Amino acid sequence: MKDKTFKACLKAIEREGWRSFTFAKASQESEIPLSVFKKHFSSPTDVMIHLFQKIDKDVLEHHVASENLSTKDRLFEILMERFDAAAPYKSVLRRFWHDWVHTPDAFPSLACQGYTSMAWMLEAVGLNPHGISGIIRVQGLTTLYVLTLRTWLDDDSPDLGKTMAFLDKGLLKMERALAWLNNFS
Repeated sequence: MKDKTFKACLKAIEREGWRSFTFAKASQESEIPLSVFKKHFSSPTDVMIHLFQKIDKDVLEHHVASENLSTKDRLFEILMERFDAAAPYKSVLRRFWHDWVHTPDAFPSLACQGYTSMAWMLEAVGLNPHGISGIIRVQGLTTLYVLTLRTWLDDDSPDLGKTMAFLDKGLLKMERALAWLNNFS
């Protein structure tokens, strides 16, 4: 039943926008009792966290590590896999992206989930997300991912050329910054 309520929520967010989303609207449209939504989600933010966790799961289940690639290329590969996994939800994510800044109460939970997601992406490519250097990696990757997400949301080309170019350029800058930081450790 959680899958049905989740899909009903996504449909309502896609139609109404994030700011206007309510469980009551999702309940009314789907004819699922409001009490069922309460069983699965404690707040609207939980719906988006569930979506991000679902994307994480899809990526981690299907990712095959390429050991012969550079760190930069492994990160590029997994983040593009993440965009591929998010593609079925692109219209929902567009609605969310344009509205989430108007819901500051959602930010702390969503920021924590974003941080956790990027830590898992680092784990998947063989990079340690723990300790001081891990924190820097996770924060850098989270920032780059959010900036690239903005580009991806507007990139409707079949090859995602703009997204790939933005991500590649950002990873190159991140690689240079981390190399510079490594000179001081």
